[in-house]
Amino acid sequence: MSAIKINDQALVDRLNQVAGHLLNTSPLAAAIATTFATVTDDNFDMGGRPQWAGRSAVTLKIYERKGIKYSGVLQCSGDLRARVVTSHTQDEAVISNNMPYAAAMHFGIKKGESGKTSRGAPIPFGDIPARPYMPIDTDGNMQPEAEKEVFIDVDHYWHKIFNP
Repeated sequence: MSAIKINDQALVDRLNQVAGHLLNTSPLAAAIATTFATVTDDNFDMGGRPQWAGRSAVTLKIYERKGIKYSGVLQCSGDLRARVVTSHTQDEAVISNNMPYAAAMHFGIKKGESGKTSRGAPIPFGDIPARPYMPIDTDGNMQPEAEKEVFIDVDHYWHKIFNP
């Protein structure tokens, strides 16, 4: 086996710098997590991408009877949007939501799937359609807008490594 010796210290330094960036991708994961949060905010601002299903007539009547004010779909209290959180490690970018009903809103849920009230009424009282607000669809695929932005993050990261 042959070995190649590099006599150019600048090249050796650059290769070591690139290797260091390849071993610690935490800055890239942080950028992707931020992108996930931005895309999620954009989804709320636009009422979904694709557009979320509106509230049912029954839900609207309940809101009216209880005096509940709301703006867009999934924006009655603002809690769902406010409790989207991101994190990252060296190897992954994470987006999540710690609201008890977050998954039901994102993926949808069938009438009665969460059990019954103490009076025997189904929870939820009707089917709730999926309204994907996170940057993934109900099958776990990244939404096109998120894919585009993550590609930009990756491209920027690689350019910074090779063109410091």
